[in-house]
Amino acid sequence: MAEKLRIFVSATHDLENERSVIGKALAELPVQIGAEIRRTPVEGASYDDIFELIANVDRVYFLLGADITAPAGAEWQLAEKLERSLYPLRKATRVTLAAQDFMRLGFFRGWTVFSTSAELERLVTLDLVRILNHPKNRYGLTLNELELLNLHAKRIRAAQPVPPAGEPSGAEGGGVLLDAGHEEREEGELLEE
Repeated sequence: MAEKLRIFVSATHDLENERSVIGKALAELPVQIGAEIRRTPVEGASYDDIFELIANVDRVYFLLGADITAPAGAEWQLAEKLERSLYPLRKATRVTLAAQDFMRLGFFRGWTVFSTSAELERLVTLDLVRILNHPKNRYGLTLNELELLNLHAKRIRAAQPVPPAGEPSGAEGGGVLLDAGHEEREEGELLEE
């Protein structure tokens, strides 16, 4: 039976509007899947409430703006404690000393930086496609749906704007290089030399 994709979105107060970008990216995928997007209620959430919201999600999107604000710090710590898959995204903006400390003091995992909502949507869409291409097909997608997803990702990658001069890109901006010739193999699959 197909599983529901469960996402938790954590955002600092100045990025409250960017939460909707994750929902938009999910809605614009060319396939229909069962999905749930969670967040901590605006007021009155206890540590136990946040724990329950994060405990069984497939992905935590963490959006950091100019300053670290509550309950984002607690959400990050719970995601780490519960070993949830965490995608830290940081807006390219001047940050406070508290945000710098948050990024530096044990919480740093390689932030992906975005400048605009469109760039955030592109990053999240590509990440969602990667998640939905699960090797065990947890989300019950057909071969045709997987092909549609991969074509969608290819179009998004092709439309990627060139970063302005002086901004880090490529290896300077950090990232992951993938080699299609050395993809992970299914257990028991022999590799020819």
